[in-house]
Amino acid sequence: MIRRRMTFKIAAATATVLAAGTLAACSGGGGGSGGGNSASANSTITACGDLALAGVYAQIGESDNWGAQAYFKYIDAHGGILGHQVKYITLNNQSNAAQSELDAKKCVQTYHAQVIIGPESGADTESALPIAIQNKTILISLSSGWQTNGYPASELNSWGFPGFYDVFAQDQIASVKNLIVPRHYTRVALLEDNCGSVCLANQATVQQLAKQNGFQLVSTQIDQVGATDVTPQVLAMLAAKPQIILFGLVPGTDSITAIKAIRAQDPTIPISECSGCEIPSFVSAAGGPTAMQNIYVLGSMRNWLTQAQAGSTAVDKATAAGLTGYIAGMQAAGLGNDNAIENSQEGWDAGLEIDWAIQQAGNLNEQTIMQKLQHLDINTLGIVWTRTPANYESYSNVDAAMAIINPDGSASLYSPATSS
Repeated sequence: MIRRRMTFKIAAATATVLAAGTLAACSGGGGGSGGGNSASANSTITACGDLALAGVYAQIGESDNWGAQAYFKYIDAHGGILGHQVKYITLNNQSNAAQSELDAKKCVQTYHAQVIIGPESGADTESALPIAIQNKTILISLSSGWQTNGYPASELNSWGFPGFYDVFAQDQIASVKNLIVPRHYTRVALLEDNCGSVCLANQATVQQLAKQNGFQLVSTQIDQVGATDVTPQVLAMLAAKPQIILFGLVPGTDSITAIKAIRAQDPTIPISECSGCEIPSFVSAAGGPTAMQNIYVLGSMRNWLTQAQAGSTAVDKATAAGLTGYIAGMQAAGLGNDNAIENSQEGWDAGLEIDWAIQQAGNLNEQTIMQKLQHLDINTLGIVWTRTPANYESYSNVDAAMAIINPDGSASLYSPATSS
C-alpha cells in the first residue's frame, strides 16, 4: 500500500488503546432506540455480526468474525466498555444480500443490538445499511471502499460507517509505486471481479494511474465472484502481451482460480496485489509456494509490524503499538495461528472504531456515539482516519506493506530498493 505521510492527530496513543479502550456496541436502549441513554450501570451491550460464514465471501467473513471475537473477548476480560460487558452475536448472511438484510433486521429486532458489524461486501452492505439507518443503529461495514460502493448519497453520511479502507484502489496504487514505476513497465492488464461498483471502479483507477505514470492499460477482463473458470479472460489478457497483471479480486475462490489459470499459461508473469493471499491456507490452495512466486501480496500483520517497527514517524510508532496489541489479543483469544492472525484485522478495526467513539462520548448514548464516529481521528492498525460528517472514508495514511511468498510458504516484506 502507498504511504502518504501527513500531519495527523492520534486521539489516544495506540499503545494504550487496547488497555484503555473497550470495544462494544453503542447505545443504551438497544437497536431502534434512536439515541436513548437508558442503560443501567451493569447492563450488557450487544454487538451483532452480520457476516458471511458461507458462500463466496466466506474467507473474509470468517476472519472478520475472528477479529471481532478476539476484540470483544479481550475487552470483557478487562472490565468491558465503561464498565459494561459486551455480548457478541454472530449471524451468517451466507454471502447473500437478501439474507444480509434479514440478519440486520434480526440484529435489531430480536437481539436489540446497539451496533452491527458487517457485512463484508458492498452489495450485502447495501441491503443491510437501510435497516440500520431506519432503526438508528450504528453499522460498521467491513466492505472495501465506501463512496465507490454505489450507496445512495443520503446513506453515505448517516448511521453506517466504513470499517476499512478501499483496498482495491490502494492495491493498484501500491502496485504502481512498488512495481510498475521502478521496473519501467509500460503494458499492464487488469483482472477484476464483478462484485459491484467498488470492484468495477478498478478500471477507472488504473486508467488514471496510467495517465499519471506513463503506462498503458492494455486489457481489462471481468469475472464473476466465485468463478471457477477464468481461462477465457486469462487468455484474452495474455494475448495483449502485458508485463504485469493487476488484481481487483475478492479473496478466496476468485484469486485462487485466477492464479491457477494464469500460471497454467505463464509461470512467471508478475501478479499484484493479491489481497488476503498471504495466509497459509490460501498459499496451499493456490498451488503452494512455487505457484505464488512473483505474486505480490498485501503484507501479513507480522509484515506490517516489522515495517512499522523499522519506521521512526509517529504513524509508524502508533501502528507498531496497535499491531502488537492486536497480535497479543488474538493469541489471548486462542486465535494465534497464522490463518487467524494474518487476516482478521478488519473485525478488530471495527472494534477500535466503536471503542474510541464510546470513550469519547463518555456514555452509551447512541446518537452521541454516532456523532463521534463522524469525526473519527485515530490510527486503527495503520489506517489513519481523518473522518468528517461529509466524508466518512477520509484517511490521511495507510501504513501497510507489500510482501512476497518465500519458498517455505512464509511471507516477507518486499521493497523495490532491494529488488533485482
